[in-house]
This record gives sequence, structure tokens and C-alpha cells, in this order.
Amino acid sequence: DGQCGLCHMAFPQTQTPAWQAWSPQVFEQARREKKLVMLDVVAEWCQACKKMDLTSYRDPRVLELIRHRYIPVRADVDRVAEIKQRYGAYGVPAVVIFDGEGTEIIRRRGYLPSEWLHWMLVAVSDNPDPGAHR
Repeated sequence: DGQCGLCHMAFPQTQTPAWQAWSPQVFEQARREKKLVMLDVVAEWCQACKKMDLTSYRDPRVLELIRHRYIPVRADVDRVAEIKQRYGAYGVPAVVIFDGEGTEIIRRRGYLPSEWLHWMLVAVSDNPDPGAHR
């Protein structure tokens, strides 16, 4: 077990999502595997991003859900031009979920505690209609 240096919360030493790079191939993979794409928009300087890595993305329930229903993608807003153009003004951290065709279903910015992230991932995978999440 370890402790988050930012919030002093205890967290178990578990795996983290198997992040992939932002690319058209992730959408092909999502269609093939009948999954959604979960984009984690981060920045090196972002303390809330680091906190999510140490807490929300280590929650076994979140990890299990991502493994079975999502293609986890991570992009640094300062290093990926397309992400900077699309989400730079939105803020980090941000979680954006897409279907396999690249249609944005939902986006949320700011630190998401594991309970909220889990709830959102369940809600979107159970009903991926973008109109249900506006």
C-alpha cells in the first residue's frame, strides 16, 4: 500500500489502465471489440491529473470496468496538437468518452473521485446515446 503525496489518502498498489496513444486506430479497435474509447486528457504540470492517477485510476472497480468496456487512451494536451486544439481551452484533467465512430458522448473536466468516475463509466457504457448525457 502507498499514500497519495497530494491528498494523503491511502491507496492500494494496484495496476493502472493500459493507456494507448491518441490515434485513429483506437477507434478501429473500439469498433472491432465493441467497446467505447475513454480519453484521459492530461498535462505534466497538472496536480489533479497526478491525483487521479494515484486514486481514481487505481480503484479496482474502475480498472475492471475500463478493462471490459473501454479502450483507455491518454493524451498530453501540451504534446498532442489535435488534443490541444480540441480540448486545450476545456481544461485538465478531462475525461472524454467516444463511441467507435469517434462521436463524443460525454466530457467531464476536473478531478473525478473514483466513485464518480465509476458511476460515469457505468452510465455511459449502459447507455452510449450522447443525448442521455448532456
